[in-house]
Amino acid sequence: MKTIQFVKPALISTLGLLIFSQIHASEALRIMPHEAPDACNAEAAQIRVTVNNVGSGGVLNVELYDDPENFLFKKGRKRKIRIPAAVGQQKVCMNLDQPGTYAVAVYHDRDGDRKLKKRWNLLPREPFGLSNNPENPDGFPQFSDSAFTTGRLGADIVVNLREPDER
Repeated sequence: MKTIQFVKPALISTLGLLIFSQIHASEALRIMPHEAPDACNAEAAQIRVTVNNVGSGGVLNVELYDDPENFLFKKGRKRKIRIPAAVGQQKVCMNLDQPGTYAVAVYHDRDGDRKLKKRWNLLPREPFGLSNNPENPDGFPQFSDSAFTTGRLGADIVVNLREPDER
Protein backbone atom coordinates (compact mmCIF):
# COMPACT_ATOMS: atom_id res chain seq x y z
CA MET A 1 0.00 0.00 0.00
CA LYS A 2 2.86 2.41 0.84
CA THR A 3 4.47 1.70 -2.55
CA ILE A 4 1.26 2.67 -4.37
CA GLN A 5 1.00 5.88 -2.33
CA PHE A 6 4.56 6.81 -3.37
CA VAL A 7 4.25 5.72 -7.03
CA LYS A 8 0.94 7.48 -7.67
CA PRO A 9 2.17 11.05 -6.90
CA ALA A 10 5.41 10.41 -8.82
CA LEU A 11 3.44 9.14 -11.81
CA ILE A 12 1.09 12.14 -11.72
CA SER A 13 4.05 14.51 -11.49
CA THR A 14 5.83 12.85 -14.42
CA LEU A 15 2.68 12.94 -16.56
CA GLY A 16 2.22 16.61 -15.71
CA LEU A 17 5.77 17.41 -16.87
CA LEU A 18 5.23 15.47 -20.10
CA ILE A 19 1.97 17.28 -20.83
CA PHE A 20 3.53 20.68 -20.02
CA SER A 21 6.53 20.01 -22.27
CA GLN A 22 4.24 18.90 -25.15
CA ILE A 23 2.10 22.04 -24.79
CA HIS A 24 5.22 24.23 -24.68
CA ALA A 25 6.69 22.49 -27.75
CA SER A 26 3.48 22.86 -29.78
CA GLU A 27 3.26 26.54 -28.86
CA ALA A 28 6.79 27.16 -30.11
CA LEU A 29 6.00 25.46 -33.43
CA ARG A 30 2.50 26.80 -33.87
CA ILE A 31 1.70 27.49 -37.49
CA MET A 32 -1.28 29.67 -38.29
CA PRO A 33 -3.71 28.58 -41.04
CA HIS A 34 -2.69 31.50 -43.29
CA GLU A 35 0.97 30.36 -43.02
CA ALA A 36 0.31 26.87 -44.42
CA PRO A 37 1.68 26.04 -47.87
CA ASP A 38 -0.55 25.39 -50.87
CA ALA A 39 -0.65 21.93 -52.46
CA CYS A 40 2.05 21.69 -55.12
CA ASN A 41 0.70 21.55 -58.66
CA ALA A 42 2.87 21.99 -61.76
CA GLU A 43 -0.25 23.02 -63.72
CA ALA A 44 -1.14 25.89 -61.36
CA ALA A 45 0.16 29.44 -61.22
CA GLN A 46 2.39 29.08 -58.20
CA ILE A 47 5.95 29.36 -56.99
CA ARG A 48 7.36 25.94 -56.18
CA VAL A 49 10.39 26.33 -53.91
CA THR A 50 12.81 23.46 -53.30
CA VAL A 51 14.90 24.18 -50.20
CA ASN A 52 18.19 22.30 -49.78
CA ASN A 53 20.34 21.80 -46.67
CA VAL A 54 17.51 21.96 -44.11
CA GLY A 55 18.41 20.87 -40.59
CA SER A 56 16.23 19.15 -38.03
CA GLY A 57 13.91 20.74 -35.53
CA GLY A 58 12.24 24.11 -35.50
CA VAL A 59 10.44 25.72 -38.41
CA LEU A 60 11.31 26.41 -42.03
CA ASN A 61 10.14 29.88 -43.13
CA VAL A 62 9.65 30.74 -46.80
CA GLU A 63 8.85 34.38 -47.56
CA LEU A 64 7.71 35.89 -50.87
CA TYR A 65 8.46 39.49 -51.84
CA ASP A 66 7.44 41.60 -54.84
CA ASP A 67 8.44 45.07 -53.61
CA PRO A 68 12.09 45.97 -54.34
CA GLU A 69 11.98 48.93 -51.94
CA ASN A 70 10.95 46.79 -48.98
CA PHE A 71 12.78 43.53 -49.70
CA LEU A 72 13.31 41.51 -46.50
CA PHE A 73 11.10 43.85 -44.47
CA LYS A 74 7.73 42.78 -43.07
CA LYS A 75 5.82 45.52 -44.91
CA GLY A 76 7.25 44.29 -48.23
CA ARG A 77 6.38 40.64 -47.66
CA LYS A 78 3.57 39.32 -49.85
CA ARG A 79 3.32 35.88 -48.22
CA LYS A 80 4.96 33.83 -45.49
CA ILE A 81 4.85 30.03 -45.34
CA ARG A 82 5.91 28.08 -42.25
CA ILE A 83 6.36 24.31 -42.04
CA PRO A 84 8.08 22.02 -39.53
CA ALA A 85 11.73 21.66 -40.54
CA ALA A 86 12.97 18.22 -41.56
CA VAL A 87 16.51 17.17 -42.46
CA GLY A 88 17.49 17.38 -46.11
CA GLN A 89 15.38 18.83 -48.89
CA GLN A 90 11.87 20.26 -48.55
CA LYS A 91 9.44 21.59 -51.13
CA VAL A 92 7.07 24.47 -50.43
CA CYS A 93 4.48 25.80 -52.86
CA MET A 94 2.46 29.00 -52.85
CA ASN A 95 -0.24 30.06 -55.28
CA LEU A 96 0.11 33.33 -57.19
CA ASP A 97 -2.56 35.90 -57.95
CA GLN A 98 -0.73 36.96 -61.10
CA PRO A 99 2.59 36.51 -62.90
CA GLY A 100 5.26 39.01 -61.98
CA THR A 101 8.73 39.58 -60.61
CA TYR A 102 9.34 38.11 -57.18
CA ALA A 103 12.12 37.18 -54.75
CA VAL A 104 12.10 34.49 -52.06
CA ALA A 105 13.89 34.46 -48.70
CA VAL A 106 14.12 31.27 -46.62
CA TYR A 107 15.42 30.71 -43.11
CA HIS A 108 15.50 27.86 -40.63
CA ASP A 109 14.11 29.09 -37.31
CA ARG A 110 15.87 26.41 -35.28
CA ASP A 111 14.04 27.05 -32.02
CA GLY A 112 10.68 27.88 -33.61
CA ASP A 113 10.32 31.21 -31.80
CA ARG A 114 9.09 32.95 -34.99
CA LYS A 115 12.17 35.19 -35.18
CA LEU A 116 15.32 35.13 -37.28
CA LYS A 117 18.29 35.49 -34.95
CA LYS A 118 20.59 38.29 -36.13
CA ARG A 119 24.04 39.56 -35.26
CA TRP A 120 24.78 43.15 -34.32
CA ASN A 121 25.34 43.92 -38.04
CA LEU A 122 21.94 42.38 -38.96
CA LEU A 123 23.48 39.33 -40.65
CA PRO A 124 21.59 36.11 -39.83
CA ARG A 125 22.69 33.74 -37.08
CA GLU A 126 20.47 30.93 -38.39
CA PRO A 127 20.64 29.13 -41.77
CA PHE A 128 19.41 31.49 -44.49
CA GLY A 129 19.06 31.55 -48.28
CA LEU A 130 17.66 33.64 -51.12
CA SER A 131 16.27 32.85 -54.56
CA ASN A 132 19.00 32.77 -57.23
CA ASN A 133 21.40 31.82 -54.40
CA PRO A 134 23.49 35.01 -54.61
CA GLU A 135 26.96 34.89 -53.08
CA ASN A 136 27.42 36.63 -49.74
CA PRO A 137 26.92 40.30 -50.51
CA ASP A 138 29.12 42.88 -48.80
CA GLY A 139 26.01 44.75 -47.69
CA PHE A 140 22.30 44.17 -47.26
CA PRO A 141 20.94 41.78 -49.94
CA GLN A 142 19.30 43.49 -52.91
CA PHE A 143 15.99 42.47 -54.49
CA SER A 144 17.60 42.55 -57.94
CA ASP A 145 20.10 39.82 -56.93
CA SER A 146 17.29 37.44 -55.95
CA ALA A 147 14.52 38.49 -58.36
CA PHE A 148 12.98 36.11 -60.90
CA THR A 149 10.02 36.47 -63.24
CA THR A 150 7.17 33.98 -63.29
CA GLY A 151 5.24 32.82 -66.31
CA ARG A 152 1.62 31.75 -66.62
CA LEU A 153 2.35 28.59 -64.59
CA GLY A 154 4.56 30.29 -62.03
CA ALA A 155 8.13 29.17 -61.47
CA ASP A 156 10.21 26.40 -59.96
CA ILE A 157 13.15 27.69 -57.92
CA VAL A 158 15.83 26.22 -55.68
CA VAL A 159 17.16 27.88 -52.53
CA ASN A 160 20.26 26.52 -50.82
CA LEU A 161 20.34 27.28 -47.12
CA ARG A 162 23.76 28.27 -45.84
CA GLU A 163 25.06 28.25 -42.33
CA PRO A 164 25.88 31.81 -41.29
CA ASP A 165 29.51 32.93 -41.22
CA GLU A 166 30.95 33.15 -37.74
CA ARG A 167 32.50 36.56 -38.42
